[in-house]
Amino acid sequence: MLLALIAMSAGCLCGGYTGGGDQVLARDSDSIILCDNTGFIATTAAGVVEGTWQTDWNGQVIATRGDDASPAFVLTWGQGSTATTTLLGDGTWTKRDMNMVELDHADVQCQELVSRSWWSAQ
Repeated sequence: MLLALIAMSAGCLCGGYTGGGDQVLARDSDSIILCDNTGFIATTAAGVVEGTWQTDWNGQVIATRGDDASPAFVLTWGQGSTATTTLLGDGTWTKRDMNMVELDHADVQCQELVSRSWWSAQ
């Protein structure tokens, strides 16, 4: 029982933390995870969108839906740790400073993307 509690509070004890290259942005109760593996998960009041992203020559993040290859959003970095997006509603996103455990938990979602049927079709 004690070992289970320690594992839950410490993250994965299976060989180190992952997700150090992942970035998490928040806006009210919405979130975007930009995964180091070039996947993303955007969670808004409208639902969850998953897909892949790439950076263009101007530093903007261009995200494409995995399920139908349509545009998901364009993220433009602003001052400091802020960003705006198209197609995900109004408001400014803020990049969250996350500790290793939080990044490890976010990365679990990132790693699950590679099991989606659309991932290998990209």
